[in-house]
Amino acid sequence: MSKKDVAGDSGTGVGSDTETTSDGTDCETLDLGLGIDIDIALEAVETDAETGVELTFDEGDLLEAADATDPHESDDDTPAGTEREPLETDERAQLEATDIDLDSLQEKRCSYRMVVEAGVDEAVAESLRRRFSLPWSFDGDGDLERRSSAVRGLGAAEREWIAKSGDEGWQTFEYDESPIAAVAREKPTERPWPKPTPVTAVTGVGPDDADALADAGICSAERLATINAFDVARVLDLDVVHVRTWRHNARELLA
Repeated sequence: MSKKDVAGDSGTGVGSDTETTSDGTDCETLDLGLGIDIDIALEAVETDAETGVELTFDEGDLLEAADATDPHESDDDTPAGTEREPLETDERAQLEATDIDLDSLQEKRCSYRMVVEAGVDEAVAESLRRRFSLPWSFDGDGDLERRSSAVRGLGAAEREWIAKSGDEGWQTFEYDESPIAAVAREKPTERPWPKPTPVTAVTGVGPDDADALADAGICSAERLATINAFDVARVLDLDVVHVRTWRHNARELLA
């Protein structure tokens, strides 16, 4: 008796038998030792000649179908991210009448001024400028002045500055100002505040004393009348009695 027969008799081993069904298909029965028999049709098991891997059921057909289909291939030849922006009927009609094509708009090779000068209506050109983010103009001369006339809220002085800054002459500040930009102010007929009283007008303060007081920022009798005599005497190394006398005389002068 062989080991295979012993395992099959005991019911604890794993064995296999090959039988031929009524339709002529070879069928192999596997005994897993669990009381369950599994029948596998041998024709359903194929071996890949290149890899030697057994392909069960219809896996070979699935792999052939996967190889035949490239997921990266697409019928659309347009690269990703370069989808054309839709155009309205009137926009397309006006562009066809000019030398400007859609690629020029997408690549921003033309400006808003170029579109208008080509014969496109300003309303259509404005719509194209916003949609394709076109620059106003490739030539900055006069563009600032043109846009300043369209911007709301600018004053007369601001508009004059924009008009004068069209060339480099405005940097010399020698241009003639217009009466609109000039601010008219009436000159006062008299001084709005009184002139300070010289410190030498205080009794006891001579020219040398005035120079010493100027070092401490005391240049008028009004300031001398409000000082701290002790601090001034300490800073200027003066007699505090003299400083107090000057302060008293300044107050008497201004009273």
